[in-house]
Amino acid sequence: MGTMARILNAYPEALQGAVGLTPEQITLIEQDQEVALPEDYREFLALAGGGGFRALRGETYAFPELLGIKKYAREILEESNPGESLDGCVVFMGHQGYIYYFIGPAEKGGKTYEIAEDTEGVFEIAASFSAFIRGMLQESSS
Repeated sequence: MGTMARILNAYPEALQGAVGLTPEQITLIEQDQEVALPEDYREFLALAGGGGFRALRGETYAFPELLGIKKYAREILEESNPGESLDGCVVFMGHQGYIYYFIGPAEKGGKTYEIAEDTEGVFEIAASFSAFIRGMLQESSS
């Protein structure tokens, strides 16, 4: 059992109604992102990447809406943080087209970050994708 499955086992209600992705769909996301997906994110996609994950209700995180999201995040980043890049990063979620969440490059620890249209800077929000999901689950169940 992987890290994500262990986290999600602690919150079984979070997966009720969730739809997992096929390996082929996960490969399409990886190709769209132009970077190898971290293992915990890959595992999340296999369990809930098709939608219905309660802790992320209302967010853009599911296939196929996720395809192309990196382009939009890149536009926001270039406007608010000239010189910054999403190369080597995985954009895993968007919020209403003006906030994006991404996993930084593995060589920099794979932390998760937020960028927003109306702010300058890139903000670290969790030590990993798994930690981000754990936090979202804790928040949604309280």
